[in-house]
Amino acid sequence: MKIQLKYLPITGIVALFAVIGFFLIKAGYEGIEDSVLTDLVQEEGLRLKNIHYIQDNPDEGAKWILDADEVNISKDRQHISFNNFHMKLEPETDLAIDLIGSKGNYDKISDEINLSGDLEGHTNNGYRISTDHILYKQKEGHLKADGPVEITGPFFLIKGSGLLVNLETETIRVIKDTATFIKRGSLIL
Repeated sequence: MKIQLKYLPITGIVALFAVIGFFLIKAGYEGIEDSVLTDLVQEEGLRLKNIHYIQDNPDEGAKWILDADEVNISKDRQHISFNNFHMKLEPETDLAIDLIGSKGNYDKISDEINLSGDLEGHTNNGYRISTDHILYKQKEGHLKADGPVEITGPFFLIKGSGLLVNLETETIRVIKDTATFIKRGSLIL
């Protein structure tokens, strides 16, 4: 039986895939992937795009969820930096905070997360926080900012410098240079 000339290229491609498949199975495909990934991490760290990361260890403090456009993980896997992020902090108390910003980094050794770049925060009980930099101390359960801050509530606006949010006691405090504006009609004297 003769093989027609028009089927010869297809037969060649099938034979080539069969040979490649045989060698991949014989060499152990998983070993190849692991060694390439390990070499990549050892040389320069790891760069990922469009990640969804959940930190949910009760011993580490509050649960947090990170969605970011780009993440860089250091060679020793102790430092993580990320860009264009949305982070949700969910402590054991009722106060949850959504934070959106442009840059951040997580230091696993100190359990601190630095967030910066036009930060907007929203609490689940209706408050909005605006600042340029926040430090989240995971072990202590505190959010801290040193620069200008603005907090908007259902009937007021507070502007000042410095911020301390205690997730355990569910308190938000502006440290200094505070000016408070109460919306018209919300305060009856």
